[in-house]
Amino acid sequence: MREFGKFGPLIGAIDEGTSNVKFLVFAANTSEVLTYHQIILKRFSPREGWVEQDALEILSAVLECIEETIDNLRKLDIDPGDVVGIGITNQRETTIFGWMSEHLRLLMI
Repeated sequence: MREFGKFGPLIGAIDEGTSNVKFLVFAANTSEVLTYHQIILKRFSPREGWVEQDALEILSAVLECIEETIDNLRKLDIDPGDVVGIGITNQRETTIFGWMSEHLRLLMI
């Protein structure tokens, strides 16, 4: 059986909302948030009543948040290998359409 560090097993959480992206790591035994990173997302309004976001910006922000949070764990002398699971919250059933290579791609995020 694996031995964990002083905080025991850790849980990661990706929180991808309409205004920002966060990745948090907390201690599973105490629910204490140990570290996180957050990035504010841009929103565009091409017409009144419309709101759009760049899918690649969202993906990039999620990856950057994970990387920065892992770096923060290391700076706190916490082993990122203690993360035993990751949960995801997002904008519900958001469908993202992207035009690439003359084909319409459907990505579910």
